[in-house]
This record gives sequence, structure tokens and C-alpha cells, in this order.
Amino acid sequence: MQDAKGAYVFSAFNHAFSRYILELRFTTFDNLKPDPSLPYYAEVQPGSNKLFSLYPVNANDPVKFIYSIDFHKGCLHQQADTNFTYLLPVSPGKETQVYEMTNPDKPAAGGGQLNNWYVLRLKMRPGDTIYASRKGIVTAVEDQDGSNDAGAASAGKENYIEIVHADCSFGHYGILRKNSALVKPGQPVKPGQPIGLVGGDQYGRGSEIRFSVYYNQEEDLQGSENIHQHSIRYVHLKCWTKNNGRVELKHGAMYTGEFPLSVLTQEADKKNKKGKLSKKPLHHK
Repeated sequence: MQDAKGAYVFSAFNHAFSRYILELRFTTFDNLKPDPSLPYYAEVQPGSNKLFSLYPVNANDPVKFIYSIDFHKGCLHQQADTNFTYLLPVSPGKETQVYEMTNPDKPAAGGGQLNNWYVLRLKMRPGDTIYASRKGIVTAVEDQDGSNDAGAASAGKENYIEIVHADCSFGHYGILRKNSALVKPGQPVKPGQPIGLVGGDQYGRGSEIRFSVYYNQEEDLQGSENIHQHSIRYVHLKCWTKNNGRVELKHGAMYTGEFPLSVLTQEADKKNKKGKLSKKPLHHK
């Protein structure tokens, strides 16, 4: 839009519940001067954001500009806490067998650097409860697909919940039973809070929670057409388990869920830490 002084004001409204990185590049830029350096590259908060303004150099001459945009979910200069202690997303006292899923795009042994892709499978029963492993805000809920409950193996259509954390990493929880989400986008969640129910996946690998944590990774590419390159990096999770404490889960091993106060309150503010916590156990299956 153009303001009363003739400046062209750029703004953006982020309808999501997490931050995005916006890159705006001009391919035509005549008779204008910007108030920031260009191309424009910044973090956009949820809600309304004023970005920058363009000012005519000569008021009597025509102006012309053409631009393109690119955007990515996440934060600039990401500093994800890769040493955080996560809860196992199963009921306290429930035992589960854990596997690391195989990335089909990973090179074979000796075939070069391994991809960072990292997703855990936790064997469950249909209808078991999924719990939040960390405090955050729900950014996405997809629970409308019934193919896994009907017996289809994973085919790229999985119900899931995504939660953004304080360090701008994202927790991804699947596979949900159709219409079983217990939270909605924009809702704050606490660690150990029930968020959904496990789907069937009858003829795939069996019912399971598929859990991962990832974040945006950026790389400057000065001199190239795209100045910044983005990729998704995964966290090799350290989870709290009963009798083992904080561990990096081993492929094929059995673990039992536990929600100790020290893990539940890792990110609680001082006021909340001083308050009383209910000793009533969570209802779970």
C-alpha cells in the first residue's frame, strides 16, 4: 500500500502460530530507495508485521518495481537446544519398544555423509494416548485421514500434531487415529499433557507413535541467485525413561515412560515452579 507521503509500505500477516523467515527480492527497481538493505530478509512473527518502505527518488518521475518472495517456517540464526531432555510421549509406567526409522534417501554405508533425518517409532496399541514431550504451542493438527486405521501402510498420508517449542524447534507426533486429536492449533500445551490417540496402521508396521524434533537450518550463499539456503535439521533426542533416566534411545530396546517433576518443570518460570503441582496421576491407557 502507499501512504499519505507517497511511500510504498510493505507488510505481512502471518496466519500461523510460529515464526517464519521471509526473503523478498526485487527483479525490477526503478526510481526508488529502500529504508532497509535489499534483498529483504527477516523473521516474521505471528500476526501483523510491518516490513519496510520504499520511497520515490524523484517525485515527478514514475516508479516501477517487481518482486518475488520465499518463506520458510522457523527462526533466523537458529540455536536449537539439542541437549534438551524430552519426556517419552507414552503413559507413565507404559513400556514400549523403540526403533529408529530408516530414511530411504540415506546413502548406503560408505556412500558419503549420512542425512540428519531422525524419526523414532514407539510400538503402541490402537487407541493408546500420546503425550506432549515438551512445552509448546500447537502449530498444526491433521487428523482427518483414515487410511492408516483402515490398514494402509504409511504412504505419505499420516495424521499428526506439530508443536513449536521455545527454542523454535518443532515436535512432530504421529500416527493419530482419525478424529482423535485432543488439542487444536494455537493451543499452549504442557509436557505430559495428552494430545491425541494412536492410530491403527493394522497392516503396516503396527500401531505406533512416530516422534521427531526438527528445526530450520540456514546457510549463506553470497553471490548466488538465492542468497540463503534452508534445510530441516533433526535432533537426536535424549529422553527420560524409568530406571534409565536421561538416555539417547537405542534401536530395538525397551523403555518405560516416566514423568518426573524435574523434567516437567524444565521450562517453567520461577512463579510456576514455586506454585503447587497436583499429585493426582494423569488418566492414561
